[in-house]
Amino acid sequence: MTMKVKVAITSTAVVVLVVLATVMITASTYGLTELVFAQAAPKFVINLTGSEEVPPVQTEATGVIEISLTPNSVGYSINATNLDGVTAGHVHLGKKGENGPVVVTLFKYDSPMNEVSENGTITANKLEGPMTGKQLSDYLAAGANGSLYINIHTERNPNGEIRGQSGAN
Repeated sequence: MTMKVKVAITSTAVVVLVVLATVMITASTYGLTELVFAQAAPKFVINLTGSEEVPPVQTEATGVIEISLTPNSVGYSINATNLDGVTAGHVHLGKKGENGPVVVTLFKYDSPMNEVSENGTITANKLEGPMTGKQLSDYLAAGANGSLYINIHTERNPNGEIRGQSGAN
């Protein structure tokens, strides 16, 4: 009896995810995005820690990025503390446990900074690396399936001191 209930719950969850994905793809394809987002911009929060880095980094630094979606852009606000010598913040293409190329530069400092408090907007023309020339919907699909991560780089950890994975929180 327990096995049947678990299978039914799992099957229902899969069906719900497929329906939601279909609605979003249909809305994007047929220009209904404004209707889908008319109620309120969806918001997401991703926590950034050293333990998410590959390999993990021992650090007291932590951060959070808040993401809001609109029909033609992705807004973000990123804050991080206990950091010294911050050089840049990027969105990278890579699943959990993998490192990958930069696809969006969130910020870059000419002179290293301590702490981070930045906000901005990502549009299709800001996509870079393997996402150059792609649509914002391609970027959003990668984020939804957990293939993007946010990374803050420092002088001490140029490959990244804190990281947070999309679709993982």
